[in-house]
Amino acid sequence: MIQIDRLRMHLPAGFQHRATSIALLVGQALSKQSVPRDVSLKSLSIKPIMLPANQSDSDIAQQIVTRIVAAYEGGQS
Repeated sequence: MIQIDRLRMHLPAGFQHRATSIALLVGQALSKQSVPRDVSLKSLSIKPIMLPANQSDSDIAQQIVTRIVAAYEGGQS
């Protein structure tokens, strides 16, 4: 499981109303992740993701989770 105390997202114009849904989906997906080792990070940043307007909140959340897990496993901070 990966635990995040605070999640800050910068979303494109028009996505603001979707932030809560996306954040909840990210949290749910991260809570189900199995990670090989414990790492404590003060912060973690991921590269921006291109978001088509018709992409679902679930798809966006999964892209974010994939990048968080990749960064976590690499021990980046």
